Amino acid sequence: MYDDCLIYKYKRIGNYCPKHRTTLSDLEVKYIEQDTYFYYIKYIDTQSDDFLTIATTRPETIPGDLAVAVNPDDPKLKHWIGKNVHEPFSKREIPVVGDSAALIDFGTGALKITPSHSAVDFEVGARHNLGQRQIINLDNKLNELAGSLEGFKPIEAREKIIQILKDNGTYIKEEKIKNQLSVCYKCETPIEPLVMNQWFVDVHKKIPNINLSLQELALKTIKDKEIEIVPNRYEKIYFHWIENLQDWNISRQIYWGIPIPIWYCDNPSCPPIVSKTQPAQCPHCGSNKLTQETDVFDTWFSSGQWPYTTLKTTNTFDEFYPTSIMETGNDILFFWVARMIMFSKYMTGTIPFKQVLLHGLVRDEHGQKMSKSKGNTKDPIEIIDTYGADVLRFSLVMGTTLGEDMSFSQDRLKGARNFINKVYNASKFVLYNIQDFDFQKPNLDKKYTIYIEETKELIKHERENLDNLNIPIALENIYKYFWFTFADKIIEDLKNDLQDEKLKPQAQYTLYVILKDLIFILHPFIPFVTEYIYELLSKDNQQLITERF
Repeated sequence: MYDDCLIYKYKRIGNYCPKHRTTLSDLEVKYIEQDTYFYYIKYIDTQSDDFLTIATTRPETIPGDLAVAVNPDDPKLKHWIGKNVHEPFSKREIPVVGDSAALIDFGTGALKITPSHSAVDFEVGARHNLGQRQIINLDNKLNELAGSLEGFKPIEAREKIIQILKDNGTYIKEEKIKNQLSVCYKCETPIEPLVMNQWFVDVHKKIPNINLSLQELALKTIKDKEIEIVPNRYEKIYFHWIENLQDWNISRQIYWGIPIPIWYCDNPSCPPIVSKTQPAQCPHCGSNKLTQETDVFDTWFSSGQWPYTTLKTTNTFDEFYPTSIMETGNDILFFWVARMIMFSKYMTGTIPFKQVLLHGLVRDEHGQKMSKSKGNTKDPIEIIDTYGADVLRFSLVMGTTLGEDMSFSQDRLKGARNFINKVYNASKFVLYNIQDFDFQKPNLDKKYTIYIEETKELIKHERENLDNLNIPIALENIYKYFWFTFADKIIEDLKNDLQDEKLKPQAQYTLYVILKDLIFILHPFIPFVTEYIYELLSKDNQQLITERF
């Protein structure tokens, strides 16, 4: 990718997590609604007492302001363009620029521009050559450029600067609002936008010999139906994300991960060197003074290469690539699946898999995301010790909607346990009543034939559902048929026939065939109990259920 000019290093604004001390991609930022304030501040004209009113949620970044922007189409404010105002904290002189980023009908119509601490402001700063003034360091404390606020964390500095602005007469008022706070997806620490040197993947540049970009590869693959996303409603979400894809920051400042294989020469005029191991000398100038890049790869950059690297490593690529189904959570459709598609098409020219099956997240009984901090997690080992693995497995599928989140509760476990008990008890009844059965098919009356054919039709239909990945629907149909048709109707109907010597062989055969078919189709959902029952149903007690597939 580096040779194809798809990798570059650039100093730009990024999402910095102060707790983990690393940048994050846009996808690793989540948004939570918060109660906060608009603080209204005066930016006074350097040539008069006239002033612009700025509304900001982050007054602590005022020491980093490099301009004020107004919309050039705003009839009330456009006359300010070209003037200078005093930044209200230190009284630095900063320009007023015209830029469409200042929305006429939002806030006061005037926007303070802090290029080092806002993604929007960074772009405005670049358009107007404002430069940078970074006042927050990587330790999440304000630096010497913040004057008397140096050493304070942003939230602490906010309280301090509000008092300073009140004292110097530039504070007007505050207004309570709700807004979306960007936080780290792992720890929910508020994100600090900072300007840092980072490695990026260019997703828009045309790939040599392909004449498509990585973005276009990802779009075309799904549009051409090379890969099917199940449920297909996620295709629309996929397209929306890919169509708005930005260049991807792949470097992280953390202590674990795959090192970026870039080496730097002590001669600043030499370009970076890409090498798996440290070169003996710089290929450009011959110097042997080389140092490696200290950043590591974003985990999704390496895991995005999983489909082909794992198979090539085990020498099974030709046999198994592409694979059939990629089953994963709907929350990493973009983190992982889209990147596997992009990288696989780029590296191999073909798709990594034929279908993507997405499941939802398991939430608590109130629909809340499970987390250790909330104390609402469930230990699967404890559940298995109490209820059994089959109960847990069944409860995670029954009553769900493919691709949607589910709420997990004790009622689910109890319902699953009751059904499995029903399967076990019905099977015990059949096994007890076929002890003297010779496993030979007798001539069957119409009633028995109807029962058997009805069951086989169910099996056929539910195998089609499974083949089409309609997994929850398949389980629901099997559940209803076993409980309400087989256990409550067929068994009850044939109980009397088992006492009649003439009808007994027909009843035994019917119960045996139907139970064996139902146990077979239930096996993916409750494998342990069904395997045990299936072995008992086999006349030699040796056949495994998997041998029937």
